[in-house]
Formats: sequence, C-alpha cells, structure tokens
Amino acid sequence: MNALVVPFLDSVLHGDCLEVLPRIPQASIDAVVTDPPFAMTGGLSNGSTSKADTQFFSYWFTDVARQLIRVVKPEGCMFVWCDWRTAGLIDAAFAKASEQYAPWWVSQVLVHNRDMLGMGAPFRNQCDWIALIRGKKTDWGGRIPNTTPNIFTEYSYYGKHENHPAEKLVSVARRLVEWAAPEGGVILDPFAGSSTTCVAAREARRHWIGIEREEEHVETSKKRLAVGTLALMEAKP
Repeated sequence: MNALVVPFLDSVLHGDCLEVLPRIPQASIDAVVTDPPFAMTGGLSNGSTSKADTQFFSYWFTDVARQLIRVVKPEGCMFVWCDWRTAGLIDAAFAKASEQYAPWWVSQVLVHNRDMLGMGAPFRNQCDWIALIRGKKTDWGGRIPNTTPNIFTEYSYYGKHENHPAEKLVSVARRLVEWAAPEGGVILDPFAGSSTTCVAAREARRHWIGIEREEEHVETSKKRLAVGTLALMEAKP
C-alpha cells in the first residue's frame, strides 16, 4: 500500500471530486467502484441541469476519467454504474483521458437484474448496467472465475430508499468490491453518496476512500460508517 494514501484511508472526503482527487497520490488506489450521476449530470451531485447525452457530460466525465486513471494502480480496475446512454460516453471519456496515460477502456458491461419492474414505456426498466473499465495491465488475481456470467439477479426495490435517492444494494457493491481488489486493498468511490460502496468495502475487509459533495449525504455516511470525515475542501492549502 502506498504510504502517502494512509491519511485518507477509511474516510469520506467532503468536496467536489475534481478538486479532491488531485490530492490523492498517483497509483495509490487498487480499484474504483462508483455510481456517478449518469441519468442527469446535475442536481445534487454537481449543480448542472444538462442531460447525460450533452457535451457537458462528455467534457466533465473526461476530466474525472483523467484523475481516476492517475490514482488507480496500473493493475487495478474500475466498476462504474451507467445506462444505455452513458456506457459509450464513459468509454469515449476514458479513451480521451488515456491520451496522457496508458490506455483504459470499457471492456464489458455487467447487468444487474433487479427482479422488479421500474419506470419506462412501453417497456419497464428492470436492470442496472455496470461498466467494467480496465487497462492493459489489469490483474484479477484469481478473484473472478472464468465461469462468471455478466448477468446476475438480485432483488432490488425501485422506489424510495432509506439513505439516498439512488441508493444501491450493499450486497451488489460488495460483489464488485470483492472482484475488484484483494483483501486489504483500497477501494475509491468518487461519488460516494451515502457511502454504500464504503460500507461494502468495510464488510469485505478492504480499505475505502469516499468523496461526496453534498453535506447531507456526508452526514449520512458518517452515521452508516461511524467514522470521522475529512473536510478537505474546507482546509485548502
């Protein structure tokens, strides 16, 4: 483990990810598991009201991708929730960001069948998409058997959630965490929300670093994790 990242371990960092990520040392993170604001690029997460298929999302997420490539180890990987609009945009963002680094790309998309009908017409949505982003040196360390399907079913309620409007299941996040990094590794979630990924990492005996802009979600994270929060954005050098 990179000793420079130790002060950030097992903490939720309060601030915008594009301002906090540069403070995390290069190649210090084993994997990223995150759920960015892909349905709309605005609202609680970043203050814009653009749809995800506009230029704003592409430019913004390319900046995010540059920082993620910088902080993740070459042998690491990333799992990023997405949808049919943004899977290709995320792949393009990583391709553009890779111009400064070794190539990273969306190699596959996993499908979580939530086993419940959601919104939509004429067809009702029932699945979440999760992009697997990897580089040339990604090493799974034997954590993913080659018989593992890219579709899995686990009931997940469409409706109001306890901790966050877009809350994901801890059990699903833990599945991704255990695939992504070895025990004792460091998981980063730059869009932590109420810190479901961090909770899953703790359960799976991984270290975590969460970044969240909205104070109300940071407070929820503190209660869920029962840990302190580093307010980096309030103590700029």
